[in-house]
Amino acid sequence: MVFPGDVNITCKGSPRQTSAQRRKRKILLKDRCRIAKNWETKIVKDTQVVKHKTKLMPWARLHGQKLYVSNAVNINCYDVFNDSTVKEDISNRISGCNYDVTKFVVNDDVLVSGFREGRIIVFDTVSKEKKFEYSFDECGDTQAVAVYNDTVVAGYQDGSVKVLNTKKYDSSDVVSINNCSNPASIPNRVWSVATAPDGSTFTVGNAGLETNRTPVEVYDLESCRLLHNLGSGHKRGAGVLDIKYETSHIMLTCGYDTSLRLWDLRTLSCEKEWTEPFDTELSSIQSDGNNVMLTGTFQYGMTRLWDKRLNDPVQMYYCGQKRSPVYCLDTDFQRLFVALDWGIHMLDFTVYNSHNKHVIR
Repeated sequence: MVFPGDVNITCKGSPRQTSAQRRKRKILLKDRCRIAKNWETKIVKDTQVVKHKTKLMPWARLHGQKLYVSNAVNINCYDVFNDSTVKEDISNRISGCNYDVTKFVVNDDVLVSGFREGRIIVFDTVSKEKKFEYSFDECGDTQAVAVYNDTVVAGYQDGSVKVLNTKKYDSSDVVSINNCSNPASIPNRVWSVATAPDGSTFTVGNAGLETNRTPVEVYDLESCRLLHNLGSGHKRGAGVLDIKYETSHIMLTCGYDTSLRLWDLRTLSCEKEWTEPFDTELSSIQSDGNNVMLTGTFQYGMTRLWDKRLNDPVQMYYCGQKRSPVYCLDTDFQRLFVALDWGIHMLDFTVYNSHNKHVIR
């Protein structure tokens, strides 16, 4: 199996992949081979690096060597060191809203966060100050956010999507897209949004409650015009919970129908589909942009490692000892961070297979 993170071509405008490649080059070849084998054979150390006092629905994002974790109304920052120790950086704690954080993204020196009651706030990660704030109370909770340069895309509980520019504070510049054709029915809420690495398109994943609409819709980012409805014959309620662009044309989706799909926007078709063997919903995706994929599930804190060239998963990993969904996951391909209801677990694949290490097999 190739070392996760070995990407031959990095998309222009994709800072996360560029950062991952820089970290990869610092790893010796023999260590890269050992870590790849650890992923495949499940030699890994499970550590709870963030503990919550009560059950939450946390969100976490790894940006360089900083791990950002939502904790109710705050977003806490943790330093991730090369020896796999994790320490909270209290000086970088971000707060500025009385509502709970739902989801956020980190892009360069800005953090864009969605909150309950329709709030969106853009923070400067250096000064921790608010750069931009909008409120869409009538839309319900902010369910998903994505960002490309100064453009923010947000999905809402009522099925609407807002596209706004952080350099323009006039509400007339906000573009609204309503995905619910019948407001009197159950809202076809938006579960996920993602922007293409080159900023050409953005994709919306909805709850799949409308039979005349597909759960995956692709829009032009500049004009906000609907370009494509992907797939056909979907089951009612087969909502899409996560979307991952690998390139401007290749995209991964997963959700309630227990399937992981790879889409090609040039052919507008699903090129390959993988089904979760335990028939449980898939909540989140990560990918190295090459052959390695990771999925989080809704049961027992379980994540899976996939190879695009194979039909079956390569390996599965369990975090903690409790029955918690995986709310999200992120990785630098040396360590996997998994968000569970009682906190954040780190699966460390840099460990050695020796008796003085706590190794999970």
